[in-house]
Amino acid sequence: MSAGNKPKRVAVKTLVEFAAKSGSLDRRFTPSPSGQEGIEGHQRVTAKRASNYQTEVSLSITYGDITFRGRADGYAPSDHCIEEIKTFYGDPGRIPENHQQLHWAQAKCYGWMYCETHGCDEINIALIYFNLTDEEEYRHEETWSAAELKEYGEALAEKYCQWQAQINQRLAQLTPWIEQLQFPYGKMHSSQRMMAEAVYKAAATGRVVLAEAPTGTGKTLAGLFPAIKAMTRTPVDKIFYLTAKTTGKQLALENIQLIASDKTGATIPLRTLELTAQEKSCLEPDKKCMGESCRYAFDFYTKLAQARQAAYAISILDKQALVALAYEFEICPFYLSMEMSRWVDIVVADVNYYFDGTPLLLGLTNEFDWKPYLLIDESHNLIDRARGMYSAELNRGDLIAAKKNAPASIKKALEKINKLWLSLLKILPENPDKFVLLPVMPEKMGLALTEFTNSYIEFLQKNPEHPVQDTIAQEFFFAALNYQKVVDVFDEDFCVDMQEMGSKEEVLTLRNLIPATPLAARLGFAHCACYFSATLHPAHYYQSLLGLPEDTVHIQVPSPFAAEQLHVRIAANLSTRYKDRHTAIQPICELIATQIHAAPGNALVFFPSYEFLQKVETVLRTRFNSSNIQLLVQSRRMSEEDRQEFIAQFNQHNNLLGLAVLGGAFSEGIDLSGDALKGVFIATLGLPQVNPVNEHLRSVMQSKFAQGYDFTYTYPGIQKVIQAAGRVIRTTSDQGYLWLLDERFQQPEIRSLLPEWWFISQE
Repeated sequence: MSAGNKPKRVAVKTLVEFAAKSGSLDRRFTPSPSGQEGIEGHQRVTAKRASNYQTEVSLSITYGDITFRGRADGYAPSDHCIEEIKTFYGDPGRIPENHQQLHWAQAKCYGWMYCETHGCDEINIALIYFNLTDEEEYRHEETWSAAELKEYGEALAEKYCQWQAQINQRLAQLTPWIEQLQFPYGKMHSSQRMMAEAVYKAAATGRVVLAEAPTGTGKTLAGLFPAIKAMTRTPVDKIFYLTAKTTGKQLALENIQLIASDKTGATIPLRTLELTAQEKSCLEPDKKCMGESCRYAFDFYTKLAQARQAAYAISILDKQALVALAYEFEICPFYLSMEMSRWVDIVVADVNYYFDGTPLLLGLTNEFDWKPYLLIDESHNLIDRARGMYSAELNRGDLIAAKKNAPASIKKALEKINKLWLSLLKILPENPDKFVLLPVMPEKMGLALTEFTNSYIEFLQKNPEHPVQDTIAQEFFFAALNYQKVVDVFDEDFCVDMQEMGSKEEVLTLRNLIPATPLAARLGFAHCACYFSATLHPAHYYQSLLGLPEDTVHIQVPSPFAAEQLHVRIAANLSTRYKDRHTAIQPICELIATQIHAAPGNALVFFPSYEFLQKVETVLRTRFNSSNIQLLVQSRRMSEEDRQEFIAQFNQHNNLLGLAVLGGAFSEGIDLSGDALKGVFIATLGLPQVNPVNEHLRSVMQSKFAQGYDFTYTYPGIQKVIQAAGRVIRTTSDQGYLWLLDERFQQPEIRSLLPEWWFISQE
């Protein structure tokens, strides 16, 4: 396959992290210099050296079929000394021993390479720690023979080469395996074929596809299968299946299992990994993520080699498989998954692993020069998710709480922020909505936040074990860092606003409104991509906000379903506008009762809010009190287990009536085929709430795209309606009904956004 045939070049840093790292995990926050501070620190050290001193010395050596490359920080000819410079803050005695060992490993590899290249018998190696606070150098120098360094370097290189040989062997098996791979169901239906062909062509041409494929099309399979097939004949060497929902990950894993299943019992050379958030992976959530506290963090890097070997043998490394390995090797499942993300073909993960601020998968793509295929499931969700990723907020309530218990040096910086906040409140107009749009970014506030983060870092450098790290002060510190990151990219696609005015818990937000630019920047590192969903209409709305290139291929996949399968009706005399909801309750309940009596079976009702849901629930409970109909109600804070149980009920029982909120956990990404769900009622147009934030968004969308109302309200609302309606018909043999409970569904501009295959009758 193409990835296995590339000449293998590996950075020295990658080599030593793979083969020389030892000791425990320690994920406590420890202040470290930024990349720019590190560069400036190196420059200050090397500026003091003699005129013949060489900086950034390029070195390489080939061992086996791998070339290891790197740049030594410096070489002093007069001392015949390779120097490795590390910048730090605080007490050099507190630099962990396993970090020092890693630094020495890197320096010794450069010594090995220099001796081999220049034919030296021995060389001096200096490890220099440069304290950025007092600009003091701490030098540790040793003399090594070329023979010793060769033995050391080749031992590390041998470990890496043996590992790489396994990978090469598997990749050699993977190519013919993919070539003979057949579609699981023998033949694709026409809708799947249309999408699959577009997905494959995108890999061949390095382009982007925007695929609108109705629910039930089998788009997950139609995306994964051709992407896998493309790995042998196009530059694609990784597939990142990205989704915003846990259910999307599960569906992807099931489809990969389906594709990869081999009836002959032969070994499957394809490797897939599921990434799960740290808080959902942690086996000891009450412990600190460090070797002294958690047994799964203790000696993590020492245990890693064996665990990595066992993990690599598993074809689908999902959450359950990682947990099993964690128990077997007493190793953290989350950080094991981080490690394994380097060595697999397909990664199934949340969208934030590629599109967030400093995401893992994007970092690895750059480090290893991968050519990934991005398959972005339910892409309509990415707009709001991205807005959240690229926004930052500060809560004054957190600031006040942090100030109360912070040490003096930190408290002073926090008090300054609070004074500036109060000054800002005085000059802002009062607003009964408790919301104010700021005309410009408060620059003094930004400077004060920088002073605070600097003082916090300086304090922790001197007091690394201080309990302030367990208080809200640290949370406010991270919020301030995030705020500073957003300041660096702030432009006309953002706004600044203050909410909860006058509450002492005001929230200052740098709010991203149009995520196109940062999304496009990250997309640019992928070889190709397919954004797919049942609701990507109109295409220009998604293309504009997702930052897709001009040559994006847009396809509308025909529905495999017939109009006769879904009986769609509009309640033409009913309004669920906010002002009309009270009078709509009785008619809605009457209509639901009549329909369920006429067509018994399970049904779901979707509402615009929990408040409206609860009012309708009260009437329905009275109405169905003596019947065999059981009500299931979505609550505000359901756990993942509760949500799974809610869905499971529909597959186990009949005559269930589920009440849920549109746009919530049950309106997309769940599969209830056959008799599990006979009908859906949607008691809302799904329009986002009219509030100051959305009204400002509308004005921005109007000025930029001349479609302010549609971009802010209509398109996002109808998208939710179509997603919820898609729960009914899941296969070509399903039959069901859909009620649209609002007269506005009759409007031509709304009807034009509904799926073409629906046959709608009016009641």
